[in-house]
Amino acid sequence: MGRVLRCELEVCSMRHLVVLIHGLHGTAGDLAYLAKLLKARHAVDTHVLVPTCNEGKTGSGIDAQAQRVVDSIVNEASLLGLEKSETIAVSLIGHSLGGLIARMVAHKLIQPNFKLRHYVSIATPHIGSRFKSIIPPDAAAVVAGQTGKELFLMDDKDPLVAALAQAPFLDTLAAFESRTAYGCVQYDLSVGFETSLIRIDNPCLEPFSTRSITAPLKALMNSMPVAYSFNFTSLTSSQPQLRDVSTPAGEISSVVEPNTDASLVHIQQMLQSLNSLTWTKIAVFPTRPLFGHVDVIVQDERWNAQFGHSVIQDIVERVLEPQ
Repeated sequence: MGRVLRCELEVCSMRHLVVLIHGLHGTAGDLAYLAKLLKARHAVDTHVLVPTCNEGKTGSGIDAQAQRVVDSIVNEASLLGLEKSETIAVSLIGHSLGGLIARMVAHKLIQPNFKLRHYVSIATPHIGSRFKSIIPPDAAAVVAGQTGKELFLMDDKDPLVAALAQAPFLDTLAAFESRTAYGCVQYDLSVGFETSLIRIDNPCLEPFSTRSITAPLKALMNSMPVAYSFNFTSLTSSQPQLRDVSTPAGEISSVVEPNTDASLVHIQQMLQSLNSLTWTKIAVFPTRPLFGHVDVIVQDERWNAQFGHSVIQDIVERVLEPQ
């Protein structure tokens, strides 16, 4: 089991455990800024856990990574001195692949003393990485091992990611008090808007225009690092805008024709089953090209906070809202 980065709060009695799960080739440090802001709220019933157990092991598959996180959660509950008969609320926040791992963790964590509270995914490929992806599927296994095969629905005739959208995993996802998904409208080269927000289209992209060319160029120039007394910053701070694009549960259009590619059939089934649940879906409008996937989590406070703080603040507000 990996070591755990703990955010200790100034209270002894903690009944809400917020678990942050990093993505593919990621580290616990990727979510340090989110952990910092959660801690800064000093919520009296809250403890923040950022497992490091999957660092360097993210190619081992979703199931294996989920089990390591579960072991970390159970161990942390023990370290907190929680009685076996005591109920603790658990919220899971996953970035990218971490959002899929979180869904598997929730299923493995089903015990009488664990109550699922909030599920939050940030740029997570809920319907896999195959749909409208710029990444060649054949490169997946080379780059990400077993996990790559799973993300591109190539691990089995009944892919694991597709199975996560069916019973009994779907029932576990439905047990959360709330489900929130964040997805970048553009500038995320790793996870597309459609798969992160469980959609077949992207209605948020603005039509081609002169501004659509000049705006990203200006954003890139503004994000060039400038050193003043060794305080690294950028010329301007440009926070992404957030827009709620939630739709009623069950609302989804057909995306495939009969007798087509099996992977598309799986994608259609995932779209239908996942959208049978109620979600809050937040479209994120990144302000600079290339860095959307890391800006959205403020991977490094020095370089990304100016372009992603608003997203982190929104997540904190939702997860720590009074019950």
